[in-house]
Amino acid sequence: MLDKKKVFAIFFLIILVGTFLRSYRLGEVSFVADEFLDINSSYAYFKTGVWQNWDFNRGVVNVENEFAPRDERAWIYKWQVVQLFHFLPPTESTARSVSVLWGILTIVLMFFVARDFTKRTEIGLLSAFFFAVSISGIIFDRRLRMYAMFFPVFLLFSWLTFKFLEGRYRGKIEWLKNVNSKLGLDISYLLPAMAIGLLSFHIHQLTGSIVMIAMVYFIAQYISEAQAYKLYLNRYLVFAGLVVAGISGAKIALPELVDSFFGGLVFFTNHPSYLMITLRDYSHPLIAGLLILLGAYHLIRNSETKSVGIWLVISYLVPTVMAMFLWKRNVGEQYIFFVQSFVIILLASGIYFAIKFLQDNLPQFKSKIVAIVVALVILIVPQYGYFFQENNTYQQTSQAENPNYRSVFAYFKKNKKLGDVLISRNFRNYYWSGERVTTFDFGGELSKKNFDLSDLRKIMGENPSGWFIYSSNDEDYIAKDVQKFAEDQLQKVNSIAVRGNINVYRWGN
Repeated sequence: MLDKKKVFAIFFLIILVGTFLRSYRLGEVSFVADEFLDINSSYAYFKTGVWQNWDFNRGVVNVENEFAPRDERAWIYKWQVVQLFHFLPPTESTARSVSVLWGILTIVLMFFVARDFTKRTEIGLLSAFFFAVSISGIIFDRRLRMYAMFFPVFLLFSWLTFKFLEGRYRGKIEWLKNVNSKLGLDISYLLPAMAIGLLSFHIHQLTGSIVMIAMVYFIAQYISEAQAYKLYLNRYLVFAGLVVAGISGAKIALPELVDSFFGGLVFFTNHPSYLMITLRDYSHPLIAGLLILLGAYHLIRNSETKSVGIWLVISYLVPTVMAMFLWKRNVGEQYIFFVQSFVIILLASGIYFAIKFLQDNLPQFKSKIVAIVVALVILIVPQYGYFFQENNTYQQTSQAENPNYRSVFAYFKKNKKLGDVLISRNFRNYYWSGERVTTFDFGGELSKKNFDLSDLRKIMGENPSGWFIYSSNDEDYIAKDVQKFAEDQLQKVNSIAVRGNINVYRWGN
């Protein structure tokens, strides 16, 4: 058993490591994908006090390319970014700092939640460590995206919900004691759970997964108690019925909200890669899988932590299975990121129980076993290879999956001539800030039609010189004949500054 001083020292060291991994070279890699939307809407709010879309190119609100629903989405996260702009310039590092802070907070939260769930300080420390070095955690905690905040908020919501359902009230209020003894509910957690749940739902609708998690949990617990005690009418059956009634009531009272959630589900999709995504933080999925199974087995086998084990397993598997077979969306690591907390706690539990097993069966080596196994775990289980890759969250070469937009548009700004126009995704205008160049946006996933050859010819006919810049991520929104015309008829720029998964063409001049 670790004493308090050792626990604090280890915990402090874990926080330092996690902080370094999240803050080191924070602005080295250029913005990518939806980070542009968030910097645009955050800066627009900073300038106008309204959630809009800012055009850095012209220094005004962008009214031509509106993303109204997207601009307001998860505004409570972006509001924090806005506050930094009152003191710091709107650089990549500044904007991403909010995610870094949430990542550090998550390390702390992982320790306390895992310790409370499992009643083991060691599991709390292991959980904090595995999140501190988590590749997924580091990546999302270094991006201007709400997922860095959604992860800890959903974890807190899950923990509060479990405490409400299974907690033991320790206070002195008699009526709360009576409710707890008769229904098994700790009402003192209800209001905090509701408040955090609303916050979580505001950040992302994936919070709705808690409904399916709770439903499957009630069914599993009903079966368990029915078999153990021959009690076929127990509280879990009632709870399951209340969930069904609640969904039915919400369908009547809030049909749009319910439809928005269930509208994102379809049977049957086929995205098995989601399972491997949940295990990507570890050197080998088999190692992680075995440790998760070991942790789940021991938690569920122990009567003191049986409910916890069932809750953690279901919290991991239900969203993962839904992502694999029900989610009507493109596969994205960000969508399944929030389940990693449950993966980590189960894996940390497996490591703890493996150490305990060796201690119990090899008492003569008890003092050495802990040091050896923990050292092996720290060295072998995490996926350290990511940090030595040529392209990662700390550095970006021309071979990176995402283009270095900063370098590409820096070249454009340096080499454009007077009168040149630009055809590109205008939401990336952060990187041609202040140029006031006429920009033609070829749209994206919200566009009603692809950018076709007639559109290109019209722009070229009205403008004697210009640039056409698009990345491999944009090809779905550009007609094939446009891509072929550009390759055959326009001047392709060949420079070290514009290499990678991006195409840069010029005409005129």
